[in-house]
Amino acid sequence: MATTMRPVLCPHCGAQVRKNGYCSECYLPLSMLKKAQNTSNYYYNIGYDRASARDLSGAIESLLQALRYNKRNVPARNLLGLIYYEMGEAVQAMSEWVMSINYQQENNLATKYLKELKKDPARLESVDQLARKFNMAIQYAHSEDYDLAILQLKSALSDNPHFVKGYLLLALLYIGTDNYEKARVTLRRVLKIDKANSLAVHYLREMGDTEENIIEMRKQNVDNDGLLDDDYLEEIVVTEDGRAPKKIEKKNLFQEIKAKKDTSVVRTGQFGQVSLAKYSGLYMLLGLVFGVLLFSFFILPGQKKKLRVENEQLIKTYSEELAGKNSTINSLSAEVDSLTKQIDTLQNGAPQGEADLPDYSNVVSGMSDTDLQNMIDKE
Repeated sequence: MATTMRPVLCPHCGAQVRKNGYCSECYLPLSMLKKAQNTSNYYYNIGYDRASARDLSGAIESLLQALRYNKRNVPARNLLGLIYYEMGEAVQAMSEWVMSINYQQENNLATKYLKELKKDPARLESVDQLARKFNMAIQYAHSEDYDLAILQLKSALSDNPHFVKGYLLLALLYIGTDNYEKARVTLRRVLKIDKANSLAVHYLREMGDTEENIIEMRKQNVDNDGLLDDDYLEEIVVTEDGRAPKKIEKKNLFQEIKAKKDTSVVRTGQFGQVSLAKYSGLYMLLGLVFGVLLFSFFILPGQKKKLRVENEQLIKTYSEELAGKNSTINSLSAEVDSLTKQIDTLQNGAPQGEADLPDYSNVVSGMSDTDLQNMIDKE
């Protein structure tokens, strides 16, 4: 019994490859597609080695290159999602895993990763809160409220200690406020997560650190560096009997900054969103006024000009047609008058043939009937 051969599928689009070696959908040659697939696997291996060595940013670069050559490289896409998740970017990780499942639904580790995330709603909520706090910190940084931005980032990093972008922004804020020691502590944490992070190395070089110092930072322990400890002010006094010191006040730094600055942050010490609902009516009114002005000064004059040109062209066309019809009417009227005159002439006068004949009725003949008969006989 003859066995049927399975059809060869295109590694780029998944369609069947024809006998001539070209894909039936994307029309790419199978030889070139196989070469691209091998190149993709080559970059995947490099990315895997870099990820094993904790060079996460370099691994991301290699894996993205692998996906450029073959977007259906499921292992590369799954590993890229794991690296994003390790660096605190869970949204990008889930995006890569969802695309991976779309390309391969069976025997795919991405299905397991997504199921584990869905089982823990608190983790998904923390991902959402992390994004909100990070965006709020960026807004504070743009408005030069560096203290509030730092506090927001610390709160976000306490929820997810592997959020590399948060550490980089925090280090940049410390550098901007001339707090270089805390900036180094922050960047040390980045290097523990991603040993070859280009931005972290760049910041350290700008602060004057040598390559030896940077290499040494990768080896140092960051568990007890105190980076994410709560900032507070406390006063220590001695009791009257002089026996034991006693803490009498502990103030949260966030509350002190809030008392000095009029911001829209919640007063309980927790971080809330800025409410812009009270300005929505004003924004709507301004948008409406702007739309009316835009229509009046830019759109309406152009429409008027267009209508005027169309009306002039229409009037010109109708005038030409009317002149042609008047000329036709005049010529037909002249022809009708001519025919009418001819009819009148025919009705009132003698026939044309009789009018042209000479009248011989009054001519007296000089020959008699006998003469006429003799002339006939001679002939």
